[in-house]
Amino acid sequence: MNLTGMHINPFRIASVLLFAVVLAMLIALPGQMLALEDEYDAYDAAKTARDEAKSRQIQLTQELAEVDDEDFIERTARREYGYCWYGETIYRVGNLDELSEQPFEVYDGETNDAQQ
Repeated sequence: MNLTGMHINPFRIASVLLFAVVLAMLIALPGQMLALEDEYDAYDAAKTARDEAKSRQIQLTQELAEVDDEDFIERTARREYGYCWYGETIYRVGNLDELSEQPFEVYDGETNDAQQ
């Protein structure tokens, strides 16, 4: 085969190269899109975790500031440890739900029978 009579057109070479580049981009583009979507999901999850951590930090800061308050200390001592001031009497009431379900007995003062 004699190549001396063939003339190579430079525009044909450029068009073939351009076609190859466009084809490579079309093949690579979906993979890059999926990778960007995964990165966006990871970014969104990190942003959500950061927002939750910030709100938890604000809550803990408020609780920590409340610990130095005398009312908080007194309320906690009364509620959790049953402390009281001198002269106060503490009454412990059972389960209020059970008490509300039981019928009350009424004593009329004359007889010993209780009515419901």
